[in-house]
Amino acid sequence: MNVQYIKKGKKMKKIPQFNSDAECAEFWDNNSIVDYIDEFEKADDIVFEKPQKQVVTLRLEREFIQKLKAMAHHKGLPYSSLIRMWLVEKANEEVKTRKQFEKV
Repeated sequence: MNVQYIKKGKKMKKIPQFNSDAECAEFWDNNSIVDYIDEFEKADDIVFEKPQKQVVTLRLEREFIQKLKAMAHHKGLPYSSLIRMWLVEKANEEVKTRKQFEKV
């Protein structure tokens, strides 16, 4: 699967086509991008868009919030990020187990 061609008197390698992400990952784990540098093109400006978020208010007990802040501090996160991360994880678990939520 390793196709090669001659360029400027040097033997250059061509990036193969992959049948899966796993095959692609294995290829790049075992090969250097330097050997394929001529295969790449300069990218235009890349823009990363953040998904829009909506503010939600939760009423929680003060002691519980203090525990959350302590846990978040231990993990090096803002406590609101930790809460959001846990909510997303739990909701995704529910979606996997309950098919009726997949279409929402």
